[in-house]
Amino acid sequence: MYNLEAALIYHWHRKTLSEQEILQMFNPREVILRTMIGFAVLAVVILCLSWTAEPNSERPQIAAAAQTYAISAGGQ
Repeated sequence: MYNLEAALIYHWHRKTLSEQEILQMFNPREVILRTMIGFAVLAVVILCLSWTAEPNSERPQIAAAAQTYAISAGGQ
C-alpha cells in the first residue's frame, strides 16, 4: 500500500506547477479577452431568455395588478 501511495504522490507532484511557472503563464490580454467573452455570452443568454419569456400582459399576477390599478384609478 505504501508503494501505491508514494507512486500517486510522486505522479501528482510531477503534474503540479510551481508558483513561478503559473506566473509565467499569466497573460493579461488573454484574461481580459476571456472575461469579455464570458460577459458577452451571459448577456446573450439573458436576452434570449427575455425574448422567449411570456409578455407581461399574459402573466396572471401582472394582469390582475393592472386591472386593480385601472379600477382604482377609474373610481377616483
